[in-house]
Parts: sequence; structure tokens; C-alpha cells
Amino acid sequence: MPAFFSGAPLPSYNTNARIARFALSTSAAVIGSLAAYWTLLATRQGHILFNARKRPVVHLSEDFSTYSHPVPGGMVRGYVYHPQGEAAVQDLIIYLAGRGEDVRVTAQALHWLPEGFGMAAINYRGVADSQGSPSEVASVADAEQFARHLRRAFPQARLHVVGRSLGTGVAIQLSARQPFESLQLVTPYDSMLEVAKKRFPLVPLSLLLRHRFDSIEHSKEVAAKTQVLLAERDDVVLHERSQKLIDAWPTPVSVKTVANSDHHNIMGLEETWLRLIDFALTSVLPEPMAA
Repeated sequence: MPAFFSGAPLPSYNTNARIARFALSTSAAVIGSLAAYWTLLATRQGHILFNARKRPVVHLSEDFSTYSHPVPGGMVRGYVYHPQGEAAVQDLIIYLAGRGEDVRVTAQALHWLPEGFGMAAINYRGVADSQGSPSEVASVADAEQFARHLRRAFPQARLHVVGRSLGTGVAIQLSARQPFESLQLVTPYDSMLEVAKKRFPLVPLSLLLRHRFDSIEHSKEVAAKTQVLLAERDDVVLHERSQKLIDAWPTPVSVKTVANSDHHNIMGLEETWLRLIDFALTSVLPEPMAA
């Protein structure tokens, strides 16, 4: 009787064929999943990069005035803090927020600002109470429009720019296009492409990423006095990425590390705000006379 009628094992080539079919189907599933993921990153990368989503309503005090300008899809909204009144603002910080940050929440730390200081900030398109589709180009354009409004609304004030994390890329481009008394960068990076490569190692970002925030390239046009504040521990923007930017900066830059800070809590610490205030005030002092 032939072996295949006698209960003998099936020929090994059947087992090998099943393994090959399984390997092929698994590979196809993995490739399909990667392709779908890459497609999502390509089509929704602005929303992913900015973490664009609505946030709960935050009620602010009468120390704030509101701002808005129209964009495709709705309005960009912002806020200006002036606790002693608009006319009393001598130094105004324009704050460019981090990824997904609702500036109305950040405003709760402003009690550390001294008399004569104010702060102004907008939420990026699609973030919190702002509408529209976020992008690198849109964030810089909105920041420029906001800064022009502030110059008209506060003609007596000296304007300073502070950017945090993602917002440092916006802050650098804004400072390259308009003059400011000072520029301060909290946990900055050299290029969003380099930061993203660490997080998405399997994605061909050099082909897909549209919002590159090439801060080294844009820094070449910045004339404002500049300070960098680093977190003591940072697993989001590695110190290596910040150092690349610092090393390439075209003018002398002050670099400080905020004690007991990480990437997420740094804007909630008193030391951060005291360093921001101190540098802003120092930047407006006259240059010492040459001997």
C-alpha cells in the first residue's frame, strides 16, 4: 500500500510550502500596515505633528484680552496678558507654544511675570480653540500676523520672542523675518526631520515630511540676542539635537540648564520664568562702551 494511505507523515515539501505561504502572507500584512501608516503620516502629518485637537474650555481672568484672525476653515485665536492694563506693558513676550499645547493653560504660570511685563500667544491652527489645518507655513504666517498686530496695539512695548519645543522652529523663523529685542528658545532642535527620525525609524521621512522646521538654516537670518534653555532631562528633544543648533548659531548664544526640569514640566517651573525675564531685561540694556 502506498505510504500516503498508511498514515505515514506527509512529504516534507507540503510543510515547507505552508511555511512559505505563511511567510508571504505575513510579509504582505506587514508591508500593507507600513504602507497604510506611511499614507496616514503623509496625509495627516500636520495634525499629527501639531497634535491638533480641541481642548476643554479654559476661562481666563479680566487680565487678558482676546485676539483672532480668519484663516481657511475658521479662526486662529490668541490671548494677551496685561494685568496692569494695556498702557502699562513695557516688555511683551510673544510665546510660541509646544506640540499640542493650549496657551490658555500655560497662561496659569504668568503670575511669575513682574510689573511691566505682558505675554501674548496664539493657539496653532486646529489646536484647542483655533480652527483650520496646521502646518509649518501656516504657523509662521499666523505668528507674523499676530506680531504685526501687537506692534500696532502696544506701540510703547519692547517685543521679545519665546519659543518652546515645536514652537522654537516657529520662533526662529519669526525672528528671522521681523526685528525683536530678544529671542529665547526652550528645548530647541536643529531640524524637525532629525527629531522625527528618532521617533519613526521605519518611515522614509526624508521623502514624506513636509514640515521640516530647518532651524539651522533659518537661524542664519536672526539678529536678536538669543538664549537657549535646556531641560535637565529630555527624552523628547535630545540634548544632541539642541547642541547641533547651538553650535551652528551665527552669533554668541547664552545657554542655561533649568534644574530639576524635563521636557514636559519646564514651563511650569519658577526658575524657567525667572531666567526668561532676566534675559529679556538684560537684552534691552545698552551695550558697554569699548575701552
